[in-house]
Amino acid sequence: MKRRASSRTWWSSSLIAILVATAASAQTSGAGSPPTGPQTEKPQAPETAPAKPGETPASSAGLAVVSLGPSREVKLGENTWFRFAVQVQAWAQARQDRSLTSSDGGYGYDFFCRRCRFFTTGSVVKNVFFNFLFEAGNLGKADLTTGAKTSNGVAGPQALPQVLDAYGQVKFADAFWLSAGNILMPLTRNGTQPTTTYLTLDTANIASTPALQGNSYVLRDLGIQANGFFVDNHLEYRLGVFQGSRQPANGTAQTAGHNGPRVVASLMFDFWDPEVGYVNGGHYYGTKKVLGVMANWDYQSFRKDAPGLPAPGTVANQPGGTDKNAYMGLSGAAFMNLPLSGQASRTGGDELAALVQVGYYDGGFTTSATGVPTNEGTYPNVLKQFNLLGEAAYYNHAGRFSVFGKYEMRKISDDYVAALKAASNVTWIQGGLKYYLGPANTMNFTLAYERIISNDAPSTQQGGTNNLTFAWQTILY
Repeated sequence: MKRRASSRTWWSSSLIAILVATAASAQTSGAGSPPTGPQTEKPQAPETAPAKPGETPASSAGLAVVSLGPSREVKLGENTWFRFAVQVQAWAQARQDRSLTSSDGGYGYDFFCRRCRFFTTGSVVKNVFFNFLFEAGNLGKADLTTGAKTSNGVAGPQALPQVLDAYGQVKFADAFWLSAGNILMPLTRNGTQPTTTYLTLDTANIASTPALQGNSYVLRDLGIQANGFFVDNHLEYRLGVFQGSRQPANGTAQTAGHNGPRVVASLMFDFWDPEVGYVNGGHYYGTKKVLGVMANWDYQSFRKDAPGLPAPGTVANQPGGTDKNAYMGLSGAAFMNLPLSGQASRTGGDELAALVQVGYYDGGFTTSATGVPTNEGTYPNVLKQFNLLGEAAYYNHAGRFSVFGKYEMRKISDDYVAALKAASNVTWIQGGLKYYLGPANTMNFTLAYERIISNDAPSTQQGGTNNLTFAWQTILY
């Protein structure tokens, strides 16, 4: 009985200590100091890496009780700690329907949670980290056909709460980190920006191009990735092998998935301040001076002897024994975050941020001049195309606001017939205003207008539509 009572007392004390530490973390956010890093500074965003190259948590050898670390982490030992976080992005949206006549379509209205997230990062032992992100995306959004709301436990477009980031990571040296699990693939610069620091309303529409085959989880996939830093952390590489698409079984003794993995690589160089997080880019709110370039490469190939995936407009798998062109994607970007005071400041300041990104993608799908498929390719839903993105924003620190604009375009190859091009050639133009109620990105409001232009729409159809979105973001990390 005494032993059982003593055990209850120990667990009660530990639980109280954790609750006190967590409560204390909510009171020590350091108003006015924009976040930048996980252990010795405040975090830039929930998706940031657990630690910077060469950094470990502050020494706390001999800890007898749970304590609060310098970055609000709950410390259980010298190199054992974790942090919890919550993120809510609530949207109210009016989106215009595209009419198949020359008259304008009406508007549909939606109130939904674009991102409802709970996540934690931490360290297990020295140089061994983890990251876990759980999300209900587009929670409550109405189905465009039935009007049914997506909800917890109900299938729909991004409806079911799902695991996004879920990986373990070990640092062997600054030049070699190794991660395994469900990882954000380095497909584009915009696609690896933190969701809390976007220059505009949300991720770019063309950031989804490499994911159009539907074989990833919100730009993430299961695999193994190596990354590392050189030139005093100014040069970073990432190289990963991922599940990608798996070919169906060939109907004999061969099981599914005999094809090779998806390979994704990126190389980034920062001329001014280095960026060393799991994600990078977006706003730095005057805390970093960044000028850099990034290149990305993405590849997967299917075997000839096994079936392929359905061609656009079909439901049946292509048969085995037919050639399947490989999928390949290339992306390049130049980006800048310029503190207008001339120097970065730990307390933040006015900032001008900009990104220019181009991409070329070819899933391998080809047709004859009359539109008859001649090769279904490896990723038939990724038509051969060119992508362009330009976005810029000005952040005013004293006024707690930013203004932004964005232009993006998807241009399908002229190798395809007019019907395929008309359905996919799109230009997006967006502008808006953000107001920050809390320091940096802890809470803000966004009002954004977007014009969507169907570049090849026939003159008898509506050529463009409008979206108006009001977004509320709150995050505690």
